[in-house]
Amino acid sequence: MFLIFDTETTGLPLRDNAPISEVDNWPRVVQIAWQLHDDNGNLTEHHNLLIKPDGFEIPYSAEKIHGISTEKARKHGLPLVEALEKFNDSVVKSTLLVGHNIRFDINALGAEFIRSEVTTDFLQKEQVCTMRSSTDHLKLPGGRGGKFKPPKLMELNESLFEEQFMEAHNAAADVEATARCFFELLRRKVIAPESLGLNPEQYSRFISLNQKKIGPYGISHRSNWEEDVEAEADSADPSDESSPATATEGTEAVAEERPEAKAEEQQVDAGFCHLHVHTQYSILDGAASIPELLKKAIDDGMHAVAITDHGNMFGAKEFHIEATRRGIKPILGCEAYIANRERHSKKDKNQDGFAHVVLLAKNHKGYLNLITMISLGWTEGFYYKPRIDRELLEKYHEGIICLSACLGGEIPQAIMHRTVEEAERIALEYKRIFGEDFYLELMRHRTDDPGMNKLVFDDQVFVNRTLLELGRKLGIKCVASNDAHFVNMEDAEAHDHLICLNTGKDLDDPTRMRYTRQEWFKTQGEMKDVFSDLPEVLNNTLEVANKVEPYELNSNPVMPYFPLPEGFSNEDEYLKHITYEGAARRYPELSEEVKERIDFELGTIQRMGFPGYFLIVQDFISAARDMGVSVGPGRGSAAGSAVAYCLRITDIDPIRYNLLFERFLNPDRVSMPDIDIDFDEDGRDDVLK
Repeated sequence: MFLIFDTETTGLPLRDNAPISEVDNWPRVVQIAWQLHDDNGNLTEHHNLLIKPDGFEIPYSAEKIHGISTEKARKHGLPLVEALEKFNDSVVKSTLLVGHNIRFDINALGAEFIRSEVTTDFLQKEQVCTMRSSTDHLKLPGGRGGKFKPPKLMELNESLFEEQFMEAHNAAADVEATARCFFELLRRKVIAPESLGLNPEQYSRFISLNQKKIGPYGISHRSNWEEDVEAEADSADPSDESSPATATEGTEAVAEERPEAKAEEQQVDAGFCHLHVHTQYSILDGAASIPELLKKAIDDGMHAVAITDHGNMFGAKEFHIEATRRGIKPILGCEAYIANRERHSKKDKNQDGFAHVVLLAKNHKGYLNLITMISLGWTEGFYYKPRIDRELLEKYHEGIICLSACLGGEIPQAIMHRTVEEAERIALEYKRIFGEDFYLELMRHRTDDPGMNKLVFDDQVFVNRTLLELGRKLGIKCVASNDAHFVNMEDAEAHDHLICLNTGKDLDDPTRMRYTRQEWFKTQGEMKDVFSDLPEVLNNTLEVANKVEPYELNSNPVMPYFPLPEGFSNEDEYLKHITYEGAARRYPELSEEVKERIDFELGTIQRMGFPGYFLIVQDFISAARDMGVSVGPGRGSAAGSAVAYCLRITDIDPIRYNLLFERFLNPDRVSMPDIDIDFDEDGRDDVLK
């Protein structure tokens, strides 16, 4: 007997490779459906059960996929033990378990059996996975390492039966589709009959009874959404973000999120400035050049603008200079990656992943704290992305304004994938750290594409409702933003190409990452249209901008301290000493020409304040040679320095080849020296360590 089954759950496991015994790792099952078939493929029984949540809620993100809300499951579901016992009655009758991506369902159900302490031999049964068994048969491109991609159930169904499968993510419908696919694969011998324990006589009988393609079994499947849609028909307008937050099917239910009639009746009296903007320094993600960005801001009469590039502040200096020159207040920020656990934890991609958080410097102290955190994210927290953590926020929060970020932020993620209570806990934690400098961020990226709206805008509507409720409850203000990634609406196409380069996908790949094309640097008028019903969240952006104080970024470079050996009182004295020691080795006869050149260079280096720089570079190059690391002979303008030659920083004699020192260090143009150094590929890492 073949038991074909499927589940719907609260989400994904924390770790795919965790043992079933770690029950907290595995999602909760909210629906079980199964069919029992005999060796000839005849359907003998079928079941479809909802499970009553006990001690957990079904997250919005899961409800959005399968349509089972916490309320519906509590109303129509069975207690877990009762549902498992019914399922186990069929397990006892079976000899083989069948599923599509069966490993996930085995683990999720296995964890439930352990939780409920229901005795079963479910985990000991032989298994067949229609996904794995059909991968080489369908030969879909795009798998890992150049292999074929395992097919989704819809893809397998369409390939075998040349028809669309519309009820995906309803366990009962998925089971019937899986059963048809399983027996069709067996009929075509894609699944070998002997692997199922069928002898030639049994298989011949199966074929004689199934000479045509396997047809539907005539089971009626009611959509998980159906009852919810009926129940909500007379409920509050879902376009009103002040109404209770509930998941809806598709985009139609939230199509009129903004009360357009109200917008037409009254002129919105509000100001706005952008606090969440990605420039070209968000590498392969942002397409906004700083000059074009600022020109549009000036043309729109915007007095302040922030930049918040992903995980870096590479554009801070350019933006600060250009904005100040144009009379716009620059707000320097970063959309940082905050570790799910802590920045030093780098063991598991899921558990040690990250969320987004927007940090803005409101004064020079805040700027220094921000660049410190971002630097530590790169040097200490890098794991796929440069991650900061709570410890750094606690330590370096002074002078920083914090926004909750996009749908990838910690609070929106908790709202969608966990519970509102968890989101509230996180919001209170941020409020404790940042006080009145913490704001909840609202976005509305409504498009003319229903599919894109279902992927993004519907989530924003749901999250916005909850954020507004949390803001009122916790006393946290909300701000409007647009998460700008390009300057003008017509730049969306170029930005789309950029994302393809970033992700290594073709433009015609239906599975590739897409933006809504609403992420342009919108004018104040456009943002007033988008948030016409919430003028306060527009005005709050100006409140944030007014908190930002003007400050300078220019400062003299601070060189690291170089410890001097005994007998030397300052860096100038020691640099001269080791330079002339090196000169004695480089030049058998120290002519007056050589001495004059060395003294001239040493004097210039001393006046410009860079002796420590030369000592540091000489020190680690000497250490590299002692470690057996190959060092290049010299590249760029540093080859024009006799001091660098004497210190063995370079191996090219500038006096012999008439190279100009002034190309490297010019007393009339004070700038930091830049010595290009080449190490061999393997040795470079050793030197850095």
